[in-house]
Amino acid sequence: MSKRNVYFVLAILGLVLPYGVFLPWVIEHGLDVSLFFSELLANDVAKTTALDFMMATIAVIAFIIFESKKLGMKTMAISILATLVAVGFGLALFLCLRERHMERVS
Repeated sequence: MSKRNVYFVLAILGLVLPYGVFLPWVIEHGLDVSLFFSELLANDVAKTTALDFMMATIAVIAFIIFESKKLGMKTMAISILATLVAVGFGLALFLCLRERHMERVS
């Protein structure tokens, strides 16, 4: 399996796995932002995970911006939006798109 296909599979999993947990919560509670943040920050372990997730999101977006500009990629906005949907989805999608770009340039 090519690197591009591995990244594509990881992108799909990066979207499906988190939303497989989140969507049932939304169905049960609706889009209750107050409850969401209350549960997200319920204890120190949850806060640690949330802060780690936020820092990873910022780092991935910075990587996407720098790498896209360096390589002259035109898919930066798609990758950033995907990262805001789910970090695992956005990073893996960017890597897939970068592989496709590198194949075309080579």
